[in-house]
Amino acid sequence: MKVRSLLFTIILLLLSSCQPTRPSVTLAVLGDLMLVRDVRPARDSLAYLTPELQAADLAIANLESPLANDPPSADTGLGYNLCAWAPAANWLPDWGLDLLTLANNHRFDCGPDGVQETASVLSNLGLVPIGPGPEPFYREINGLKLAFLAFDDILAPLDVSAAAGVIRSARAGGSVVIVSVHWGMEYQGGASERQKDLAQEFAQAGAALIIGTHPHVLQPAAWIPGAAGKTLVLYSLGNALFDQAGLPDTHQSALVLLTLDAQGVRSARVLPFIIDVHASRVAAPDPQTAQHILDLINLP
Repeated sequence: MKVRSLLFTIILLLLSSCQPTRPSVTLAVLGDLMLVRDVRPARDSLAYLTPELQAADLAIANLESPLANDPPSADTGLGYNLCAWAPAANWLPDWGLDLLTLANNHRFDCGPDGVQETASVLSNLGLVPIGPGPEPFYREINGLKLAFLAFDDILAPLDVSAAAGVIRSARAGGSVVIVSVHWGMEYQGGASERQKDLAQEFAQAGAALIIGTHPHVLQPAAWIPGAAGKTLVLYSLGNALFDQAGLPDTHQSALVLLTLDAQGVRSARVLPFIIDVHASRVAAPDPQTAQHILDLINLP
């Protein structure tokens, strides 16, 4: 009986090992990133996060400061200008980033041609700019097709119907759809009704993951029903690297590490970090702060 039981166990193990594994992709997600004003980017600015960023198949952040080889000195009329000197972006590949979203309210700070110049600078560094146009960026990794989109709801109200249509089309084409959206209100600790409404629209259109930027502080994440099953909404990931020091929550942030398959987000892990504003680098938080960050994002 023992021999028969052992043979049965071996057969089960062999059969389970022969089961095809579903293709998956790892994604590292950060919030708002700037390279100007009191931020002095250097090789070690994101050193604490770089091993995780480099280990992921793709790493994405929102580039809040557009890039120019000759930044204009004129104010944008908003009271501040985040146009950065183009060579400041040279560190981005070293930090482990791959995709930078440009759909935000500062994209014209380098002037009317700033978006195009920013995209060109990033492309020359081997990085991929996403947005602000409606065309998805497609990438296939490990047999899994991904579609990345970036929208802005701050400079002007987003055409929700058009955005949902693009998401729906990308999903119908067999892609797992990841949407970055610049939305909400600065320094608010929770999602607004507008954010929640947009998230519902995007989820129902087929987005598997929604990444929120702009509030500059962490907001609680949520799983909501969607056309692709459950959609993970990261309403705001706060700052990745910024010079805002007035509120503690603007320099307490998180890197979210995700595994996605054809059904959407399969797993999520949060790595808390703090921004040392004066040194322009991120660092490990103490245990109490780390727990506070985990409580803020409240990723179920």
